Amino acid sequence: MAKIYILNGPEQGKSFEIEKDVITVGRGRENDIQILDKTVSRRHLEIIRRGQNYFARDLKSLNGTFFNGKYMKPDEEVEILEGNPIVIGMSVICLGKGCVEHVMPFLDSIELTKDVGNEGGQAVQHRSKTNQKIMELIYSASHILEESANIRRALEDLLDNIFSILKRIERGVILLTDPVTGQILETISRSREPAAREGTAYSKEVVERVLGEGKAVVIADAHSARGDEIAETLKLSKIASVMCVPIMSGSRVRGALYLDSVSSPHCFRKKDLSLFMDLGKRAGIAIENAFLNESLNRY
Repeated sequence: MAKIYILNGPEQGKSFEIEKDVITVGRGRENDIQILDKTVSRRHLEIIRRGQNYFARDLKSLNGTFFNGKYMKPDEEVEILEGNPIVIGMSVICLGKGCVEHVMPFLDSIELTKDVGNEGGQAVQHRSKTNQKIMELIYSASHILEESANIRRALEDLLDNIFSILKRIERGVILLTDPVTGQILETISRSREPAAREGTAYSKEVVERVLGEGKAVVIADAHSARGDEIAETLKLSKIASVMCVPIMSGSRVRGALYLDSVSSPHCFRKKDLSLFMDLGKRAGIAIENAFLNESLNRY
């Protein structure tokens, strides 16, 4: 009988057998699997068993369900496979014991050379390593943002993890803004070039557009882009590729996560946008929680 494993959060380490054809997952005690995570909706997710196959359906949750590189559409069934993490709120769950074997070791090591078997050759091995990187980043981000009481330290650790796991990124900046005035209050930056780590440069035009519109900007190859004003400014700044996503708390822009590569075009892949939009959303939740806790402590 298949099981659902809880990989982090208050219920970390627990597992639940799927004893019915339909089970629900959520924060409320009426669910078959209760997860006491305040970023998980009361009734968040439904898991459906049909023969040997399993499907998941997001129950119009507030913070959404992230799976296989993108958000599930509310009320749409998606087939889930053993070993692939499902991210709900700030918690990570998984179907089958394979997820424990593949995801949990990431807490101890970022070595991504696990044997993937004899079938499929290099292509399968490459896909497996890529998926492991995505799983590690999702897991580590959830853990960091949930556990840290210091939001700046949490965002610093998040940026460090992005750099450790995704080697193709050369520079990164997290900018925090005043949700009312939009003024940039703080920046946290990283660079692979040691001499440039303090005050790492970034494209102000890209950041201003993201903060102003609350929408992501992705330019895979600035040198070959035509007819885009932002791309022209990137050429002048000698930036080859860039991705910048808003850090959102509900409908409010709380900041931006900016990443680029000076030397390499096509640095960002199709799945990266959904992944980093998810990270931006998680960071927004953590910032909002920190703000609320700070306000409560004043009274």
